[in-house]
Amino acid sequence: MPTKPTTPSEPATTPITEEFKDQNQKYNLSKFEFDLYHEEDDVAEKVIRVKRVSMPNKGDKWKVMQDNKIIFTIESTKISKKEKEYLQTVEGFNFILSQAKTGIKSLNSFRTELKKIIGKKPVAAKPTKKPKKSSKK
Repeated sequence: MPTKPTTPSEPATTPITEEFKDQNQKYNLSKFEFDLYHEEDDVAEKVIRVKRVSMPNKGDKWKVMQDNKIIFTIESTKISKKEKEYLQTVEGFNFILSQAKTGIKSLNSFRTELKKIIGKKPVAAKPTKKPKKSSKK
């Protein structure tokens, strides 16, 4: 809305509206501020991380964190050797992440799901040691 001039020789001035951006900016992508970013669509997703920590007693511990808050801990002393070896692989790491996304309830339920996965996985045949031949002289 134009303002009235105080004297007849002054021209009428119009105020700068908020909808136009400063034309002196180097990268003027839009003339409206609200075109590119919608604050109501900004939804923060939860971040799930798994960290493996070596323990001093030659064991491992996996900490499952959601948004920097520990939600579950898996200690290698409470699982079998076969389960521990599986969790150290990439497939095991992905298994921990998938269980964390669905919600780990207890160690017992985690182990039952882990046993289902390990049972389906084909076991690689380990080479057997041949007995040493004794030479008689």
